[in-house]
Amino acid sequence: MAPRADATGPAASVAGVEVIDHCEPAHVRELLDRGERFWMALQSPDDETLHTVGELLGLNPLAVEDSCQFGQRPKIDDYPDSALLVFFGARSQGPEAGEDAGLPEPVEVHFHITAKAVLTVRRTDLTTLDGARRRIALRDVDTAEEALYRVLDALAASFADPLQEIERELDVIEDELLDSSRPQTRLRLLDIKHSLVRMRHVVDPQRDVLAGHRDLLDQLPGFHDPGAHNILRDLYDRLSLTSQQLDSVREMVSNALDLYVSAVSNRLNEIMKVLTIVATFFLPLTFITGFFGQNFGWMVEHVRSREAFLILGPGIAIVFVVALFATFVRAGFITIGRPSRAAARDRRAASRRAP
Repeated sequence: MAPRADATGPAASVAGVEVIDHCEPAHVRELLDRGERFWMALQSPDDETLHTVGELLGLNPLAVEDSCQFGQRPKIDDYPDSALLVFFGARSQGPEAGEDAGLPEPVEVHFHITAKAVLTVRRTDLTTLDGARRRIALRDVDTAEEALYRVLDALAASFADPLQEIERELDVIEDELLDSSRPQTRLRLLDIKHSLVRMRHVVDPQRDVLAGHRDLLDQLPGFHDPGAHNILRDLYDRLSLTSQQLDSVREMVSNALDLYVSAVSNRLNEIMKVLTIVATFFLPLTFITGFFGQNFGWMVEHVRSREAFLILGPGIAIVFVVALFATFVRAGFITIGRPSRAAARDRRAASRRAP
């Protein structure tokens, strides 16, 4: 066994299974000659490196070509001396993503499994794999088989945190919709919905791979652990829970979109009601103005004093305005002492906290 390095270094020994972060052909041949199983974790390797590693590990050329061209769906391809497992994890996009910041992003990872080594290839940085390495070291994993299962479990569990972040963001968006319905909110909800669709296209096929090829996974080259079936069943259960969480979050997005549409409609109704009430107030005033503007002889002869002017002019207008106001209040078109939106939002938050 080669000397162990720090578990966070470029070439670390993970409790009996050496982890290599870059391809050194001489060191790889040495491990193969000694029959020591190892895990080679490569990030963004070029095609030449992949073909070199494929020749060293005896991988099928078709499997190597699949890893040269990412964008595969979850699958498992078995070859005489190796197998290719395409598995996905997830991460939240950082601020560099711009408008897509905070949205969940699927991360594709290729596992090339042989009787002598496990090779993982990825194009995107994923802290889940680094965390899996540390957890493997703490659990004293001494076989590449168990290390593979721990990595798969970490990838399956990586969907939970991004989805929980989306749930928290949706709660904030729903509270904001009670105060205002901005077009940017609708665009954000649509972006979240589209990202969840991409996640759905990954999670469900990945779960189906574990369900339909469970016996095949139990017979991967060099893997003969009788408990592998139970471990794969746990992975299937975790992905099933992730699928249910996706359904729940998608339902929250749909509810938020419905709330947005309802808020816009209510806002429009409020505006139309105000305009209608204002127009209704001016209808009798317009009629009075037009009537007294006709200059009938009787009107011209009798409206000679200030009292007559105040009674027939502003007096009649004030009577109409007061009568209309009382009618609108009684009909409920105008409410006095209506609670503010902030108070409504506080009551809504209190109802959420209630058991």
